[in-house]
Amino acid sequence: MLGSSAVALYPYLLISSIDLLLRSLTIFNSAASKETLKIGLFWFPFGFLLIFLYTIVVYWAFKGKVNSKDVIGY
Repeated sequence: MLGSSAVALYPYLLISSIDLLLRSLTIFNSAASKETLKIGLFWFPFGFLLIFLYTIVVYWAFKGKVNSKDVIGY
């Protein structure tokens, strides 16, 4: 459903009710520069690795079964 909406609105991301041609956001006038995209592509693997390691550490810290007598309240 989201994909069909994107195809129907192409190339607009946000349509202006005031001036369709000059004030609407399109995929062309709202895209980042090529240099910024290259920097993001360079840093993405490091960020993904950091998130993956954090997930492993949090999972390891909270692993184990929880018994009803371990829960206080509720």
